[in-house]
Amino acid sequence: MKNSKELKELRSDLIGELESIKLVAENEERDLTKEENENVDSILTKIDDNDVAITRTEKVENNLKLAAASTGAKVSSVNTDKATRGWSLFKAVNEIRNGGQLTGLEAEMHQEAQSEARKGLQGIGLPTFMTEKRAIDQTGSAIAPTSVAAFVDALQADSLWNRVGVQNLGTVAADTVLPIAGGSTVAWETEVTPANNGGANFGKVTLTPHRLAGFANVSNQLLIQNGAGVEAAVMRDMGRNMGTQIDTAMFKSTAVAGGEPTPISQTAGILTFTESATAGGVGMNADMLTAIQTIADSHGLDGNLAFVNQWAMYNNLKTGVKVTGVEASYVDDRLMGYPGWFSSAPATAGGAPITSADGLFGDFSRVYFAQFGPSNILVDPYTEAKTGNVQLVMNNFFDWGVASGASFVKYTSLI
Repeated sequence: MKNSKELKELRSDLIGELESIKLVAENEERDLTKEENENVDSILTKIDDNDVAITRTEKVENNLKLAAASTGAKVSSVNTDKATRGWSLFKAVNEIRNGGQLTGLEAEMHQEAQSEARKGLQGIGLPTFMTEKRAIDQTGSAIAPTSVAAFVDALQADSLWNRVGVQNLGTVAADTVLPIAGGSTVAWETEVTPANNGGANFGKVTLTPHRLAGFANVSNQLLIQNGAGVEAAVMRDMGRNMGTQIDTAMFKSTAVAGGEPTPISQTAGILTFTESATAGGVGMNADMLTAIQTIADSHGLDGNLAFVNQWAMYNNLKTGVKVTGVEASYVDDRLMGYPGWFSSAPATAGGAPITSADGLFGDFSRVYFAQFGPSNILVDPYTEAKTGNVQLVMNNFFDWGVASGASFVKYTSLI
C-alpha cells in the first residue's frame, strides 16, 4: 500500500504529463489531437482515482499517528529514498526563474521543509532528511545519489569539523540548551558517618542559530542543459565552501569576527601554553608532548582526543621523532599516538618564512554541533542577468559549543 506522500508524488507526476501534452501543443500552435485528448482523459481519470486514494490513505495515517502518539512511536509518511533520488536542483531553479511555481517532487519537498520550519520559506526548501549523511555508498549504482547527496558529502565528509569527532546533534528546531553534568561528590566514610551529597551540578551549553550564507552563479546555458553531473558539481561546490567556512570559524585561534559561532580556542576556561618562536622548529615535538601533558595534568587523558594544527607546522612534525631513529612523531594521520589534523584556520605570524603558528589539542567529543531547521536556496535571476547567469543563494543556520573549556589546550607562537 502506497503512503500519502507516494500517492501525492504520483499525482504530481500525472499533472506533469498533462503539462507536457499541453506544452507540446502550444509550442506547435495547434489543438490537441484525438490521441492526445484520449490520453488526457485517461490521465484525468487516474488523477480522480488517485485523489480518492489520497483521502483514504491520509485517514489511515492519521489514525495510525493517533495510535502511535499514545505509545510514543513515530510514523513517517515520507518516502526518503525516492525524494533523495528524484529531487532536481536545476528543475526547481528553472521553474522559479521562469516565473512559475515548484511542481512535482520539488514542490512536495519544499512543503515538507516549510512544515519543519513552521513558517514560509522563500525559494527552494530542502527538508532535513534530504541533508542527512547516508551510511550506504551508492556511487555508480542504478540509484546513485543526486546533487543533494553531493552537497551533503561536501559539507560533511570533506570537512574537518566532521572528521575530528564532534557530537553532531543533527537538525534542531530552535535554541537548544544542553545540560552538562558536573562532578559528583563521593568519599570514603566510616561505618556510621553520614554519606556526602553525591548530587551532580549541571552546567549548560546553549546553541543558537548563526546564519551561514553562500551563493553560486550558474549560467543559463547550464540550466537549460540540466545535466546531472553539472548539477551535482554546483551543489558539491556550495557544500565544500560552506564546510570550509565552518572549519575556519571552529578552529581559528583568534577572536570571533562577524556573526560566526565562538571558536573552540575562545571558550572560557580553555587551557593554554605559549612558546617563543624558535628558528628551525627546534622543540616542536616536545611542544606536542607538552600539550598532551597539559590535558593530562588537568583531568587525565580520556575522550576523543585529537590535534588540529596549522599547516605551517606540518613539515616539522612530519620529520620529527618521538624516539630518535625508532619512531616518527607523525605517521598515518596520527601525531604522538593521537589523530593529527591540519587546517589553515589557526593563526600564523611572519611572512615568508612563517615565524610562528598555533594549534589545539583536546577532547572533541565535548564539542556539540547542530543545524537549525531545513536548508533553503533563493533563486535570483536578476543580479547576474547581464552576465547570463542565475544566482543561487543558500542559507543555513549552525552553531556549536564546548561543554568544558578545560577539555582543550590551545598553544600559540610555536615553530
